[in-house]
Amino acid sequence: MYSELLDKNTYNAIYIVEAVLDNLCEDTKTELKKIHKTYKTSDDSNYLQCTLDAIKDSDIFVVKLRENNEPVGLYGLIQLDNESAGIFLLTTDNLHKGNLITFLKGAKKQVDEWSKQYKLIMDNCYKQNETIKKWLRLLGFKPSEYQDDNFQIYYKGDISLYK
Repeated sequence: MYSELLDKNTYNAIYIVEAVLDNLCEDTKTELKKIHKTYKTSDDSNYLQCTLDAIKDSDIFVVKLRENNEPVGLYGLIQLDNESAGIFLLTTDNLHKGNLITFLKGAKKQVDEWSKQYKLIMDNCYKQNETIKKWLRLLGFKPSEYQDDNFQIYYKGDISLYK
């Protein structure tokens, strides 16, 4: 498994993003629906458009399987201000077909690079997703006191910058 920065100027960039969004794992779908519940309409798939709108201006890294270059995940940062950003990770079930240790090592290097640019990096983590909580801790994130019934902010850096 490897990741690479998505070149948005290529003809297949939107195909890659849509391939991941159309095949999200159930945990990710559940989390996105809860995040975007205020945007929901009678069409339950609206959360995908809300997600695409949220990430489209960000640098997006694509996680691919080495064996067949299948895109199995997207991750990146959404800049909040000059000092802080939110991290996102969108995955398909096929992410688990790759070497997760390799993926996490690469993600850790990227998070460390982002930490040089931003004083605070956060994730609005769905409390029921134990896998993501474990991954966030491995990437150096800590749980904060900021939470509600469904989500808790995990952070790396200076949490006093949280607004």
